[in-house]
Order: sequence, then structure tokens, then C-alpha cells
Amino acid sequence: MKQKLWILAAGLCLCMAGCGDASETPAAGQEDIPPLTKEALIAEMIEEMAPEEKAGQLLMMDFRQNMDGSGMTVLSPEAAEAIADYHIGGVILFAENLDAAAAEQSGHTIGKELAELGISVDFAPIADINTNPENTVIGSRAFSDDPAEAAECVAAFLRGLQAEGVSGCAKHFPGHGDTAMDSHNGETYVTHGLERLRGAEFVPFQAAADAGADFIMAGHIKTPNATADGLPASLSGDTIGLLREEIAFDGIAITDAMNMGAIVDCYGCGESTVMAVQAGIDIVLMPASLQEAAETLTEAIETGEIPPERVEESLKRILSLKYDKGLLKNS
Repeated sequence: MKQKLWILAAGLCLCMAGCGDASETPAAGQEDIPPLTKEALIAEMIEEMAPEEKAGQLLMMDFRQNMDGSGMTVLSPEAAEAIADYHIGGVILFAENLDAAAAEQSGHTIGKELAELGISVDFAPIADINTNPENTVIGSRAFSDDPAEAAECVAAFLRGLQAEGVSGCAKHFPGHGDTAMDSHNGETYVTHGLERLRGAEFVPFQAAADAGADFIMAGHIKTPNATADGLPASLSGDTIGLLREEIAFDGIAITDAMNMGAIVDCYGCGESTVMAVQAGIDIVLMPASLQEAAETLTEAIETGEIPPERVEESLKRILSLKYDKGLLKNS
């Protein structure tokens, strides 16, 4: 449009004027042209718009997928052509348009904010896969319904978050995405066998471990076709064994909140606390009764119900991370 040419010409004149001798006087007709007011500029632009350009400004479009069905994380030639041809005034972004770089930047941003508040751990990211449309607890909290895409974003978010000095916690191992029940409310199951878990649910957790996640959270999820002890993951030596051996995670294993229905409806507070530590959990999160949990756990340590080496293993992980974060005095 003519307006664009005018702006370019005005910019060129200003640049040339800035390079000249300050003592020189402008030639006739070259006096400084005052900038248009906002209202005048808008009025001129509207006057010069063709009907199709006006229509385009009234439209905002989504461009979610490439021709092959993959998420459009980079503007495709076809989308760029459509935007230009129809003079689209705006584009709305959805999950399909966000790549791992956006997740990593999100981690950096959140990490900076939390670090400024003195918070050292963020119970994120969600490493579950959104594979069950009837799931009421995960759903859009997950990065993707594709294991590889979820894994890429989980690792990227962790890199960004932990680069700011805030520990990340991938959750909810072994995967809460394909459950029909919400573990806040009662017993929760995943019916898949171990091979399916290895090929799908475990993939983002493996990426989290490989990215150096400081924490992984064990959910209150039973996996009757993958483990033999019949217990929720947070209390299951079989499941924590998979986390340590198959995923090769040697960071801090923490339970999901122990005051959730999946635990309190089936186990006593002290009982479940001891079971979790016996299973290989390092930190028991939010027991329903602090007094009962602390007293029962202390007794189990004193009597040897929980072997000393099991306790020492967890203490080393916890204190090592606190040292690395500058939370321990080195006197």
C-alpha cells in the first residue's frame, strides 16, 4: 500500500538527516513532516484497504496440522500462503503448534518466578500421556497423546526449569493417563501389561530421567497385569523397582499426596507411610496425619522393620540434593 512506501521514505529521510551537518538548513519542501496521530494513521490505512483486506482483518484462523497430519510447529508454506492470500489478521495457537522449545522456555520462565519466591521444587511436569478421553484427572494437563511428543516436551521443560535452580518432578509414574478413575477419589487401575507400559507410558519418564530430573512422583495407581504385588505404585516395591532398574532413575522418588482416597480408603496412615518407605520411596508426601505417620515411621526405623540401609539410601539422596541446592551448611 502507499502508506507503507510513505513510512519507508520518511524513515530514509530521517536517516539521511541524521547523517548531515547540523548547521545545514533543510531545502524548501523538506521541512520535518509531523508524524500522523494514531487516529489519522488508522483512518488512512482503512481508506487504502481493499474489501478483501478488510475482511482478512476480521478473521482469526487456526493452522493446527501439516498436510501429513503432524502438528504444525513451524509455519508451513501452505499456511503462509493462506495468511497472505486472505490477509488474515490473526492466528490462534493450539497444543499442536507448540514445539519443545516452547516447553523449555516455559520451564525457564516458571523456574525464575519460583526461584525468586524461594521455592526449590516444582511438582511438574506432567509426564502422563493423554490416551483416554474418559480420563477426568489428566486430560489436557498432559503435553500430548503421543509418547514421543510428550517425552520431548517433558525433557525440555525439565531442562528449562532446573537450569533456573528449581528441581522438577515428573509425575505420575507409572502413568495416570489411561486410568478411568481419579486417584483422589479411590482405587485406580491401569490394565496394560508391562510391554505396553514400556512402549508408551514409561517413555516420558525415561526422558525425564535422562534429562536429569531431581524427582519422580509415584502415583497411587495399581498395575495388576504388569506387577505381582497388587499394590498402588506409591506402595509397590515391584513398581519402584521398575523405576530404579528399567528407567534407571536414581533421583528422589516421592509419593503422590498420601491423603488421597486411593490410600486413605484402603490403608491406615502409619501403615501406608511405612509401606511406601519399605517399597523404596524416599519422601512420603502429605500423610493424612503427621503425628501418626511420624510416630509409626520412627518406630519402624528403631525396630528395624525398615532396614537401616533402606533408610540410609533415601537420606543420601535427599541430603545430596539439598547440598547441591545450597540448603545445607558446610561448616
